[in-house]
Amino acid sequence: MESNVFEDKSVRLVVASAMILGILIGLSIADIVFDDYQTGLGDKDGDNVPDISDLEPDGDAGIRFTLVEIIHQELQSDTNLTLVLGYNDNGDSEGMLNGQVCVLNLTIMENTSVTRPSHNCVFQVADYALRSVSFEYRLFEEKIINHEIIRENWDIFAGNDNENPWGTNTTVDPAFLSVGSTILLDGMSDNDDWENNARVIWYTNSVEIFAD
Repeated sequence: MESNVFEDKSVRLVVASAMILGILIGLSIADIVFDDYQTGLGDKDGDNVPDISDLEPDGDAGIRFTLVEIIHQELQSDTNLTLVLGYNDNGDSEGMLNGQVCVLNLTIMENTSVTRPSHNCVFQVADYALRSVSFEYRLFEEKIINHEIIRENWDIFAGNDNENPWGTNTTVDPAFLSVGSTILLDGMSDNDDWENNARVIWYTNSVEIFAD
């Protein structure tokens, strides 16, 4: 009489164990596959940012702001100015310069209306290209009057604001800045009460930042 091998308890136990082991291996493989799918199928530099969304897949991402030129009214004497550019990864729009800050000192020569300094600022940015960032800017000169330093603000904000000559650009895609963009800060396009106005032109592009 033929016998059924599956009637043997030891055989049934081995088969059940194999099935359970197969299910666990299958779930493990599926978890790896789905995990790779969700993270963009790879992360070359190990920064936990998917390569598909990484500004710089092989290292830390950076954005370079190159100061192209400043257009201004003609002045009767050489004037020293300070240009401040702030970069916020968290999209902050309060204008408090609480992120990365770059300070540039430059001189406007007398009887000129265009200044082209060779200055630039480099900011380390979040690698995740889908995040919004913001940058803010201000321009001023400092004069010594009666042994006291007086700050005179220059208007580079494109809007009729008689209280704040500075501005903030929010919800900017860092990927848009990284591919090469021109930024125009035009304080000469409005009719507010600021005495000194200027038009500042920046060019942005990506740059890789290497860790020390």
